[in-house]
Amino acid sequence: MKTINVLPPAIYNRLAAGEVVENPASIVKELIENSLDANARKITVQISNGGIDEIIVFDDGEGVDEKNLNKVFMPHATSKIKNMADIDHITSMGFRGEAMASIAAVAKVEFTSKPQNQAYAVTINERNEQKRLGGNNGTTVKVSDLFYNTPARKKFLRSANTEKNNVTKVIHNFIFANPQLAVRYLVDGKIVLDFNGQGLASAMTQIFNLENKDILAIDYHGTDNTVITGYLSNPHLTKINRERQVMVVNGRVISGGLPAMIVNETMANYLPPKTYPLFVLHLVLPPEQVDVNVHPQKREVRFENKNGIAYCFKQAVMQAMDNYFLREVNNLVTPASMVSQTTVSRSPANITPITATTNAEPKPVTGFSFDPEHTASAVLVQSLDVLKNSNNSIESAPNILNEIMADTMMPTAEQVSALPQRNYTVLGQVFETYLLVRTPDALLIVDQHAMAERINYDQFRHQIDNGAVQSQILLVPMLIQLTPNELSKFELIKPLLTSFGFECDQFGENAIRVVAIPAIMEQKTVNEFMNFILNDKEIIDTTLSETIKHKVATTACKASIRAGDVLSTQQIEYFLDHYFATKNVPLCPHGRPIMMIYTKSKLESLFARK
Repeated sequence: MKTINVLPPAIYNRLAAGEVVENPASIVKELIENSLDANARKITVQISNGGIDEIIVFDDGEGVDEKNLNKVFMPHATSKIKNMADIDHITSMGFRGEAMASIAAVAKVEFTSKPQNQAYAVTINERNEQKRLGGNNGTTVKVSDLFYNTPARKKFLRSANTEKNNVTKVIHNFIFANPQLAVRYLVDGKIVLDFNGQGLASAMTQIFNLENKDILAIDYHGTDNTVITGYLSNPHLTKINRERQVMVVNGRVISGGLPAMIVNETMANYLPPKTYPLFVLHLVLPPEQVDVNVHPQKREVRFENKNGIAYCFKQAVMQAMDNYFLREVNNLVTPASMVSQTTVSRSPANITPITATTNAEPKPVTGFSFDPEHTASAVLVQSLDVLKNSNNSIESAPNILNEIMADTMMPTAEQVSALPQRNYTVLGQVFETYLLVRTPDALLIVDQHAMAERINYDQFRHQIDNGAVQSQILLVPMLIQLTPNELSKFELIKPLLTSFGFECDQFGENAIRVVAIPAIMEQKTVNEFMNFILNDKEIIDTTLSETIKHKVATTACKASIRAGDVLSTQQIEYFLDHYFATKNVPLCPHGRPIMMIYTKSKLESLFARK
């Protein structure tokens, strides 16, 4: 029978080092993490021959006092956690107590430290030999002759240049994760990077060689204290790979994972095929909601609420892109003189929505506002309803417009004065689908159906947010057969469905009866909608309301001008005036572009004029 041996420290430390110490970059990572945990504000990293010959990390952190110094190279010795409960609330970068023991098992190490309240520094090496000397506050770790005692491992190291590049990437990632830190990086005695801690935007522009105009700010606050901040490249700046994508979770750089996947999937709606954005994004959430103890080098994390995280990242990216496109359109169609004027308050208390069932007089407004709650958008939606439901043929557009003017509540004089001064010229309609519009600086090609969809989508979401959803009673109630699981889900979400304009209840043992649906929704889409809501496993309680809202609103085609509808110049101007006067982004609810923008310089380039 084989004997079970208890391995001595010299053996199990070297085995553990195989998981922690992969190359010079992994050593630099572990040492910088220790500096961060010591609350360092300035860190200097020096490497020689790619870090194979020597790595030195200086910091101005709290240091280790003399009485604790003999524990530095002990396995599983750490100041980061004390008991079992701490594992569920890890906020430090290191916590396993493996780094220094593993490094000392495969390299020569000198650890020198001086706390502020200690008059001298003390050095200890991997053989636990100590001596006192002078020194500055903080800690200096010198690692030399990597894998000197394990030649089999050393031969698998890459070239010095490759190892240097790996270390450089680690340095960049730590700056992105901690842009408030001052970091100096030297390679073979030469300063390669000297970052002064001026924030994330400065770090991205310096390291990625960008300009501030190339990046968009992300600032999203979700439920359960989830916050996403950082910067994302605008649609004009893309790469053919994902190399310049950094994801930081609670201060720890991770290997992309779910958050990066969601960002790329969402941005795919805005970018050319097989291109990717640049980004550095920080996710902050309660430590008990993320498990960082799933990878030896802490490159991966596990989220307690994966669906909630995915939803937050999707919303954060969409919010940033919406704001970007709004600015782009605003710059093209809004005179500069209008930007400084007084805008309408966004407070719901100051908004009186115009609907088909109210005669309330809107409050006077002054100036210009890109506000989705602007009452003028409601007027346009009503006009589109009349346009589509009129018995007149679409070719009699001028007569239809007169009918709208007579029978539909139109904007007051104050509302009209709040619209931007018309700063464009309608050139015409092409293929009864696309509108040609000239601004002082560009030619716009507008998809009339996509624009109408966007207006109706935003209007319906506004109705939901203000509890004013209009319903339509079905002439013949719909019966929808459901499974027991679907019926259970239906009972759970029924209150939400009611608030969104549905009137439905269980009918018999295995069906529901739908009596009324949102006025903007087509009856033929109800069955598909219910099947989606009751069966999609990705829907969770925290996002259910938003998911139903979006799914209902994307049926906004019903009241929309369609491709093939002939519009008069007067109708087109009325249509565009209201679109530009509200916060409508140039993407339809399905993600298709509403307009193509050709600046003068772009046209000249297309025609090889310059």
